[in-house]
Amino acid sequence: MAVSPGVPARGAAAWTLGTALSLAVLAPGLVFAPGYTDPGMVRWLLGCVAAGSVAVASLLAGRLPPVRALLGGLPVPLAALVALAAWRPGQTPGAVAGAVDALLHSGARILTTTPPVPVTVDTLALPLTATWLTGAAAVAAARAARPLLALVPPVVLLVGAVVLAGPDAPPGYPAVAVLVAAGALLLGTTPGPQFGYGRMDGRAVLRSLGVAAVLAVLAAFAAPPVLDGWAPTPPDLHTAVQPPAELDQAVNPLSYLPAWAAGPARPLLEVRAERPVELRWVTLADFTGQTWLPEAGYRPTGGTVPAPDPAPPRTTSYRADLRVHDLPGPWLPAVGHPRAVQGPPVAYDPASGTIVTRSGQSAGRHYTVTGDVPAWRPGDAVNAVVPTDPEFERYRELPPGAPARIRDVAAVVAGTDSPYRQAVRLAEHLRRDYVVDVRGRGGHGYASLAAFLVMPGEGRRGRGTPDQFASAFAVLARAAGLPSRVVVGFEQGVADGPGRYQVRTGDAVAWGEVYFDRVGWVPFDVVPGSRTSTRSAAAPQGSVPSPRPGGNGAGQQPGGGRPATPAATPLSGPGAGGGSGAWLLVAGALVVPAPFVVVPLLRRRRTRRRLYRGTPAERIIGAWAEVLDGLRLAGRPVPAACTVREVAALDPDAGLRELATRVNMVGFWPAGGVDPAEAVAAADFVAGYTRALRRSRPPLRRLLWWLDPRPLLW
Repeated sequence: MAVSPGVPARGAAAWTLGTALSLAVLAPGLVFAPGYTDPGMVRWLLGCVAAGSVAVASLLAGRLPPVRALLGGLPVPLAALVALAAWRPGQTPGAVAGAVDALLHSGARILTTTPPVPVTVDTLALPLTATWLTGAAAVAAARAARPLLALVPPVVLLVGAVVLAGPDAPPGYPAVAVLVAAGALLLGTTPGPQFGYGRMDGRAVLRSLGVAAVLAVLAAFAAPPVLDGWAPTPPDLHTAVQPPAELDQAVNPLSYLPAWAAGPARPLLEVRAERPVELRWVTLADFTGQTWLPEAGYRPTGGTVPAPDPAPPRTTSYRADLRVHDLPGPWLPAVGHPRAVQGPPVAYDPASGTIVTRSGQSAGRHYTVTGDVPAWRPGDAVNAVVPTDPEFERYRELPPGAPARIRDVAAVVAGTDSPYRQAVRLAEHLRRDYVVDVRGRGGHGYASLAAFLVMPGEGRRGRGTPDQFASAFAVLARAAGLPSRVVVGFEQGVADGPGRYQVRTGDAVAWGEVYFDRVGWVPFDVVPGSRTSTRSAAAPQGSVPSPRPGGNGAGQQPGGGRPATPAATPLSGPGAGGGSGAWLLVAGALVVPAPFVVVPLLRRRRTRRRLYRGTPAERIIGAWAEVLDGLRLAGRPVPAACTVREVAALDPDAGLRELATRVNMVGFWPAGGVDPAEAVAAADFVAGYTRALRRSRPPLRRLLWWLDPRPLLW
């Protein structure tokens, strides 16, 4: 039946309002979804919940008071949780019991599971229930003719989703775009009290849809460049929750090596793989003075393991099928840096890369693991420095009571060279001046190491069990100020048919690892005569083929200073790249009516970020980037091949030469530090220098200086 002019278009308005509310409630789900192993399924589930909550709440709102309408719809999500528990069960068996348990513990299980989390009722109960309640609350506010108030529940849930996802989650720009579009649509279809739709007609609905689409595009494309480099990040709640999977710290896998070396023929596990591959078993980072202990807290994972940070160079993906026959403890051997585990439920420690079975012992387990094996080269770490972050202090700690012999050997052998060469000298000292004695007393505490270690030139060779070599290397490295740890693993084993290898007790091996900034944990062979230390290929998980101490010293500063970084680094500067230029170009096209406002604001914001935010060293580099931009705007572009000193020589200004000296100090002596007052002085100089450059231009160029968008793309 045709609708005459002035007759309320209730159907179109009601549909538009319901769509707007459903989109607003769905937006937080777009932030939740990437944290799961199947984001598409999570988006679909939360989309159905969002639409269902709006539909049910709208239906009940016309028949019940607001509070009763909100409570009256709760049986629907509860029934959905029971169905989800039957379809995707969690830790507690049974549909009803599993749903109740998930409802009580969903948040904690999300936070204690290594992302991406599996799609189960345990991890979906919280976002599903929160989405339903958000939809019901939004409908109640919209029914009271409060469109802005109706947007508050979705905004609150979106903020909660961002915080729950953590700082490593992808940006939520699509969710913001959807929420902005929903808000525009909601404001454009605002009903009268009690959903009176008399003011809406078809053209009004179309206008609202058009405005919503434009605002969504603006939010999606303008947000990335505007917010690029914004320092604040959401807190990582994962670090505030204690993982439920804890192990007995009294068990030390390193202590098994002496007995295994004395009886090397006992089978431990079987490996099926296309190529022979070494295995990591346990990482030991805590030294008590008597023994080494593995990590205590592990986070459950759905089988997918995040990549290490920083990523090691030149990795090769390996896949192996493992069957454990006789290994103590819950630790599961893995290939390189594990990325995926199929088989028993496992937990993962992000700091060490160790995986464990979440139930019982590893003996009898059959699983498939895929991992990335790096191919280390000496050049990867030869110029690297050690980190200064507080989180690495525990890898340098030596408990009280360290014998003087440990520090004496570390001081004489390591010297004061670059960190990498210090580690190389320690490893070569152990391989060259010691022999393995499988019948020795063993032990890797202070007393055992003091008896094991010998000073260079002492006229005798040290003797010890295999575990003592790795322990001695890590302790000596810590005495030299290097963050270190011990790793226990297995060599490739003996071939037992095509693609099949038997790993026995004699294949167990331990090595040391040292952390270098921007490189990661680099392994070092320390056991003399091992298969890995006598060949040029990588040691277990790719150790660095160690050059002689007198070898190539490229990058080393005189006097034992920290190695230099490449000279090109200062010239690049933070923010000097054009990575966000495409986004800025699109954003500029979308805001054509206001270029005279947007471009100066964006340029001013970037200048302030370069000169007044970050560490003093970063601000020095930012000041140099501002100088390069100013010279280019003034028609004096600097050739890309020019060094910092060559750029300073182009202008007789003494302040420019002084800034160039500071830039070189930041680039070539990062350990030297920069005084904050120097960064302030650099910012003041750049402000005056660019002002002088602008005044040197013709009047028209001077007027257009701040309107030129090109620096945003350089």
